[in-house]
Amino acid sequence: MSDTSISRYRESQITSATPEETVLMLYDGAIRFLSTAIKEVEENSNIPGKSILLEKTVKIIDYLQSCLDSEKGEIIARNLNSLYDYMVIELTKANLRNDTAKMQEILGLLITIRDGWNGICDKNSGNGKMQQPEINAGLYSSGDIEEAETPQPESKIAIKV
Repeated sequence: MSDTSISRYRESQITSATPEETVLMLYDGAIRFLSTAIKEVEENSNIPGKSILLEKTVKIIDYLQSCLDSEKGEIIARNLNSLYDYMVIELTKANLRNDTAKMQEILGLLITIRDGWNGICDKNSGNGKMQQPEINAGLYSSGDIEEAETPQPESKIAIKV
């Protein structure tokens, strides 16, 4: 598939997705970028590329953070806001030190939040769960999020990374 075809396909996915599915896609992208960055550092194969991948991960986290609604989401939104701040700070440190252990920690947090969001979307839609992102099975752990009011995006989300 050409770059243009891939770009059109991704654009089609985003424009036809529900806001909930779009949030899942953002988490999937962050997980994919961070997983690849970890691999780059571990293989010492593309250290400059690792920085770009981490920058993309941070952009997605920043965007997710900007979508939080503290009025509707109350304590969950405040907690996610603090967690997103922590992730960005730790990813910045990890980037400077090539610290894969710290990157793995943030990856685990992203996966846990993504799984919880997927569970909430599944309960709200009844359509079945979206497919989990493919990453190293040893890194993947499932997490639960309380069934409380969660910030819901009000419009479709698009971000260039």
